[in-house]
Amino acid sequence: MRGYFRNHVGPDDAEDMFHDVIIVLTKQIQEGALIEPERFLGYVRAIIQRRTAAQIRERMRSRRACSDDDVQLSDPAEDIETSVARKELQAIAWRVLKVMPVHQREMLIRFYLQEQRPEGIQEAFGITPTQFRLIKSRAKARFADLCRKAMERKPIRNEPHRAPVEVV
Repeated sequence: MRGYFRNHVGPDDAEDMFHDVIIVLTKQIQEGALIEPERFLGYVRAIIQRRTAAQIRERMRSRRACSDDDVQLSDPAEDIETSVARKELQAIAWRVLKVMPVHQREMLIRFYLQEQRPEGIQEAFGITPTQFRLIKSRAKARFADLCRKAMERKPIRNEPHRAPVEVV
């Protein structure tokens, strides 16, 4: 168990999680939660995997809570030229997003920048999973094409677009 925890959550939390699992297992066995003793190893494995997944989810949540606005880390190796180039690319990306159709722009922003779950976006847009994948795919292709044109210094224009096909 310790090796599994070290590999999945790191050495800092491995020992604590090991002890937590031992305590949980002991309580559950005493309470009679383990009905078939011959399946003990599978039972232990399931508890370990759930605990590990919960720990990883919690870390992801805490990282999302700490936004880029709160903490600004600078790379000491990044020189002025690299910084300017990065800012220029960000400006191009925002310019491209502004000229994209609203539904495509919203889809990209919600999914990639705000990291919203597909299910939530589908519900907000009132679309099916297939429609979500189709709209997102078309939006990514359009974004890439417009970025390529912007990088070549071609003028970006808001070309007419087709409405998404409604699947019945």
